[in-house]
Amino acid sequence: MIKDKILKNLKEVLNKLNIKDVDVSLEKPANSDFGDYSTSLPLKLTKQLKKSPMIIADEIVKNFPKNENIQKIEIVKPGFINFWISTVQSINRLTEILEKGFTFPEYHLGKNKKVMVEFAHPNTHKLFHIGHLRNISTGESVVRILEAVGNKVIRSNYEGDVGLHIAKCLFGIKNSKTDIKKLKTLQEEIEFIGKMYSTGTKAYEDDEKSKQEIIKINKMIYDRDPKIMPLWTETRQWSLEYFDQNYKRFYSHFDRLYFESEIHESGLEISKEILKKGILENSQGAVVFNGKKYGLDIRVFINSLGYPTYEGKELALAEKEFSDFGELDKIIHTVTPEQTSFFKVTFKVEELIDEKKYKNKQYHLAYEWVKLKAGKMSSREGNIIEANWLIDEVKKKILEKSKCDEETAETLAVASVKYSFLKNGTQTIIHFDIDESIAVDGNSAPYLIYTYVRCQSVLKKAKNYLTRTYDIDKSNLNFDELNVLRLINQFPEIVQKAAIQLSPNIIANYLYELAQKYNYFYQKNKILESKEKIKQFRLMLTQATGKVIKEGLYLLGIKTVEQM
Repeated sequence: MIKDKILKNLKEVLNKLNIKDVDVSLEKPANSDFGDYSTSLPLKLTKQLKKSPMIIADEIVKNFPKNENIQKIEIVKPGFINFWISTVQSINRLTEILEKGFTFPEYHLGKNKKVMVEFAHPNTHKLFHIGHLRNISTGESVVRILEAVGNKVIRSNYEGDVGLHIAKCLFGIKNSKTDIKKLKTLQEEIEFIGKMYSTGTKAYEDDEKSKQEIIKINKMIYDRDPKIMPLWTETRQWSLEYFDQNYKRFYSHFDRLYFESEIHESGLEISKEILKKGILENSQGAVVFNGKKYGLDIRVFINSLGYPTYEGKELALAEKEFSDFGELDKIIHTVTPEQTSFFKVTFKVEELIDEKKYKNKQYHLAYEWVKLKAGKMSSREGNIIEANWLIDEVKKKILEKSKCDEETAETLAVASVKYSFLKNGTQTIIHFDIDESIAVDGNSAPYLIYTYVRCQSVLKKAKNYLTRTYDIDKSNLNFDELNVLRLINQFPEIVQKAAIQLSPNIIANYLYELAQKYNYFYQKNKILESKEKIKQFRLMLTQATGKVIKEGLYLLGIKTVEQM
């Protein structure tokens, strides 16, 4: 990559000037008027060299070796050095994209080039809500981005199918007058267990007798009591079929589904073993990890009833995940920030169990909540927003506002919602707005897809267009053309940056900038009516813009359409 060559040249200059132990970096300027790359290196060296950053910048530029890929180097106050890639090189890279497709710079999290991304995490007997939709959108995109930069990625999903929430739902069902055999469709079954969970939760909180009955049901599930297991098995299967429908609708799938029911016993055994080793300790009838000595929280691994907590089960889950697919470089857990303390503690306990196996091998990718006007979602409060309901509402709006067919509306609805999540950093709380998500004139999926469709429309109208550059006047490109060209060339590095930071929003916002630049170019410059050499180049730009948008949206887990 040209970026790597510039970095190498800068390091050579520093070595020549006998300047050592300095971190050399290049950034993309926020304003394209300031070049393709920029470094603040002179500002970093001011204290060390006791010189003005402008003088240091001048010394670096004077000693910078000639590079045919660099068209211009400029010093800007208070001490930045900006680099412009040569137009010839930019066009060569454009041709390569059109003829050979995309080659992304590799990025790996370890020697094995193999990672696991754990995401989705719905609980059976509960609805798949918009928080889960943000989770699966984030996880799916991270998987695709890591694959693009050369990793083998294992998709895993840890689903909660035992625990008090299950007992609450089954309590509601057992005390309901509804004959579950008369529920005819999966939708009716899911709506029913959603209501029963809310009923059971209210009973648990408001009535002591009901609470004790729910605790008893919970024990029966853990003990696999034949009096409760048929109902548990049947209703669990409803949830699994429902989840499968969601995964398909949101273009996701998994290599391995892990369930709490398969690991709770081994989680209990592991917790008891490390209690004997002194990693855990007894406290008030429970078994805990005293994290204070490590600057962490105290957390319970076996509760006073003798059951493993989420922490205890996590130990068994980690053991399975790190053994089922061979040696992994990293496991990335896509989970809300409320679980930050949980993961800090479980990561530490696992490290104490086996440092070689677990240390620095796991990462908590925290994503924030999708909030409602009344606050964050809560199935207890009855204001939970189911993911499918939201997609359906967006789809209705699209059908009302456009003349597209049902299939196109479905694709645009899923795209609109997923993009609304992914254009934001994972640490941003989202207040979802349907009208904003489907707008064709803002930072939205429909706007990007509209730009893609526009590109395809132009290409269809051109009877012949070239992807070679031998007869293009490289010295006479205008400002609008150069803006689009330079952005297209940045795409591989943008993807690598998104992989390094595990941040799909980097790609999303890059695509928005590219769409803006292309649409401005389209409005100000004739394409099909221009002179032959100019037309050939503008068609190349159009073709490449379409390819980048489509590939970028794929990396976000979003499909395009051919007509809008």
